[in-house]
Formats: sequence, C-alpha cells, structure tokens
Amino acid sequence: MSYGDERFWIVFNGEVYNYRELKTELEQAGHRFRSTSDTEVVLAAYAEWGTNAIRRFRGMFAFALYDRAPMPGAPSVVLARDRLGIKPLLYANKGGVLVFASELRALMESGFVAKQADPEAVLDYLAVGAVFQPRTILSDVQTLPPGCWMEMRGTEQRIVHYWDLHEATEGLRNELKNISFEDAVVRVRHLLLDAARYNMVSDVPVGAFLSGGIDSTSVVGLMSEASGRQIRTFSVGFEEVSHSMDERQYARIAAKKLDTDHQEIVVTAVDAANIFPKIIDSIDQPSIDGTNTWLVSQLARASVKVTVSGLGGDELFAGYPHFRWIADAAQECPKGWPTGLAIARLLSSIRPNRFTQHRLFLYSPQADRLALLRRLLNDTGLRCDVLPEWNREASLRLTRRQEGFLREDADAVQQTSYGESRCYLVSTLLRDGDVMSMAHGLEVRPMLLDHPLVEFVYALPAKLKLRGKINKGLLVHAAEKYLPEMLRNRPKMGFEMPFGSWMTGPLRDKMRSLLNCPTAARLFQPKYLNRLQEQVVKGNPPRELWAWAILLGWSERFKVELPS
Repeated sequence: MSYGDERFWIVFNGEVYNYRELKTELEQAGHRFRSTSDTEVVLAAYAEWGTNAIRRFRGMFAFALYDRAPMPGAPSVVLARDRLGIKPLLYANKGGVLVFASELRALMESGFVAKQADPEAVLDYLAVGAVFQPRTILSDVQTLPPGCWMEMRGTEQRIVHYWDLHEATEGLRNELKNISFEDAVVRVRHLLLDAARYNMVSDVPVGAFLSGGIDSTSVVGLMSEASGRQIRTFSVGFEEVSHSMDERQYARIAAKKLDTDHQEIVVTAVDAANIFPKIIDSIDQPSIDGTNTWLVSQLARASVKVTVSGLGGDELFAGYPHFRWIADAAQECPKGWPTGLAIARLLSSIRPNRFTQHRLFLYSPQADRLALLRRLLNDTGLRCDVLPEWNREASLRLTRRQEGFLREDADAVQQTSYGESRCYLVSTLLRDGDVMSMAHGLEVRPMLLDHPLVEFVYALPAKLKLRGKINKGLLVHAAEKYLPEMLRNRPKMGFEMPFGSWMTGPLRDKMRSLLNCPTAARLFQPKYLNRLQEQVVKGNPPRELWAWAILLGWSERFKVELPS
C-alpha cells in the first residue's frame, strides 16, 4: 500500500488493534484516509511521527516501510516487529541487497541466500529442539528481534530496541511492590477485558482454540463477554492417548459452560503417514513443536479466518512447575554450594534421573537453572550421543545466553518470565504458532500477550503469582466467572502428542530411513543411531527422535546442507 502521493510504501503483516484511536488523532492533524484499513493508519502514523509511531502501536505486527524521499538523517527503509515477537520478520543483507519475508522459504526462493545451515543454530536445535532468535537455521538469514525496528540509510544498517519488558516496567515494579492480592486481581481482570475488546476487533467472525485449560477457557469467556456473541471453538484429540490425557473432555466442559459452537477433530495413527510430509512442508524451519497447531488450525480454517489463543499464559502467570522450583531454589541456597554443584553434576552424568536432576537444579546458579529447561539432550547426551565436533561448549553456550537475559533487580519469577519470553516463547511457541496456522491461511491472536497486560503481570511480585496451591491462581481468580469448578483445580498438564505410537507405527519405515541418511551420520555417534534404531523396532523411541526426524526430513526436503 502507498500513502502521501506514493512517497511512502509498506508491506504489512498483522493487526494494529488501536488503529481507530490513532486514526482519529491523525485526522485531527490533517490526514485523510481512503480506506478503513489499519495498514493505511500505520503509513499515516509514520508520515506524522516517523519511527516513534511504532511505540504507539498496540497489537501484533511486522512490516517493511519504504520512504522514497526521506528527510535529512531519516532512514529510507524501516523494518519493524511487535514487542513480544508475535509476528515474524526474517531478513538477509548481502552485498548491498536487502531481502526480507515472513518465512524462510521465501528467502530461499529469492536466490540471495545460500542453503547452508548455521552450525550454532544446529547446536541450539540439538539441545532444545528449536533455534534461538535472532538466528535462523540458515547462516545467511537473521530474525529481527522482538521490540525492535531496523533502519536502512543506503547500505548502513542500524537496529533500535524500542521496547524491553524489564526496562518498560521499572517504575511499575516499584509501584506494585506492596499491592494486595485482591487489588491485583481487580486490575488484572480489567486488563484482561481490555485485551479481549481489542483482540475482537475484526471485519470477520473470530473463533478460538479451546483445550479446556485455564488459559484457553479464560480467553473464550472474555471473548464472549467482550463481544456479546457466541464464540466458535476448536480442539484436537488423539485416538492413541489415554482417556486421562485426552483434553477433549475438558474442552467439552468449558464449551458447555460458555455456550460455544464447539468442534473437534480426532487424529489417528493412520493419519500420521499423511501428516508428516505436510508438517515438513509447513514448518518453514525445523522445530519439535507446532504439529498440534497445524492440526487444530486446519480444523478452524474451515469455519473462520481468525482465531484467538491462550498462548503465553504459562510464561506470564508462572504456570509451569519450574517457576516454583526456581523460586524455591533461590530461597533455599543450599550449603556447600561449590562442592554440592560438582557432586550433583557428577551424579547427573553417571545416572541421570529425577533425583539427580533435581539436585543439579537446586545447586546450580540461576542462569544454569534456566539453561536446564526443556533440554532434549542434557550435557551427558551432548557429550556421548553427538559427534565431538558438534558438542564442544554446547552447554556453556546455553548458560551464557541465559546470563545475558538475567536481570539482577528482578525477583526469581520475573527472571524466569523474562528468560522464557526471550527464548522459549518467541523462538518456539510464537514462531511455530504463526507459521503452522498461516500454513492454512489462519490468523491466530495470542490475547494474553497484549502488552499492557504483560507489563502489569510481569511487574507484580512473585508472592502474588505463586500464592496458594492453585496453578496460576492470579488468573484463576481474575477469570473465575468463566471457569467451571472442575477446571479451576485441574493440575497442569502438558499437551500430549502421540509421537511415540506414530514413529513405531505408520512412520516406522520413515524413521529408520532418516536415521540411516548421510545427514544423521554427520551429526550423531554411530552407537546412538544404532540405539535409536533398536528403540524404534522395540516400540519405545525417545521424545527427541521426533525432533531429529523433523530436522533430517526438513534438510532432505529443502536440500539444505548441514555443515561438516
């Protein structure tokens, strides 16, 4: 779209929820609009305020804006991304040529980037099953970090950080130090309803993913109240999982309570053979996550073009068990720390189990604790299962990344939330959620990541977020009117995918073929590959095999070369 006699041009992806308020202000300043689009408002806002306009946008967005006649000192090109990194923006700057896109595949098709994997990105993947931004799996391509814009003046490139969760809440954290739980609940409830009103701004019906968990149920209840309409909801189930792990039963309870128009899809092992190559095609770059989003998005897109999700609730409201573990470990400060840490590391390497991992977690510094989360291969696995040229200092790299995210003036829960938002949330959940939903042309809005809500909850002291035994008690109390009693006290459950039965059933031959491919031999020790083959045959493959299958299948499909 162009604006201002075709001086300003934009390529825009996402939604600016407060565009109507901005439009009114811009009209008062003399701007005239030809459309009802938020894209035109973004252009007019830039024409009026320059890059400072980006700080005023509320929503999820990524855009590239070109100014054909920039003022002295102003950039000719600006790339920008929303605060939390909900929408992706990838770019490469080579030989004076700037290319950018929402997906890696587009950049590979451009011919300006080499299909050469980044060794550091591969190491990230072997450790946690994802690539930490701003890296991508390709050496030539970077991701613009969340809360940033990039300015181009000729061939000169500069990245500006316009928002940081911790820095943005400095005054708020001090203000809320002594707030009561009851007052916090009231203010969170108000911010939740405000977020729902903004997320429901749309020219088309808005649906929702509903798992029956606290986050998704709260979101659907808020959507219903904000809009006054019946909400279409969608959930996915799997034939092979036990009844206790099938979330459809909880989704049905929530749907009945909230009177939604509810639909389900059941995926069987037979479906897996057809699903796997489609996952590889859609995932854009390797990740262990995203298959569930691909499935439920396929169902939802048949009915709606936009859905809302509860993604981000665990990171924001301290929903994962490790929030309590880390807070408790920070309080305990065990005696004999250096010796205890050395012994814990030795025991964990000799016999890794729940007890030895807990001791290691307890004695480790905070950055190490965060680096231990969601590991596919622990230190022992990286040393014994991966070829030596790949595993040197791999664990140290994970710790150093977390050290860069630690904020000394934050409490243990804030430190964990900040680290999660900069790593797992943006590099796995949001990235995979966007690419796998957009594979079906479905827009997904993570309502709980509305930045005023995020800032307020982050700023609250740890004792309010870990109060009592109810998981995410602050959210439960704020949204209690929408939550069936059975769901309020429901224990935290991870989303269960039947990858094991898939890999030993309809995908068995595919798994064995991938484990025998040349790329696998360039990554893993022969003994480890043989052990994986045996586990597939015996029907007990480890969780990480799904991640290896995605990586190997993706590199094979897109002909990406892994470095030797």
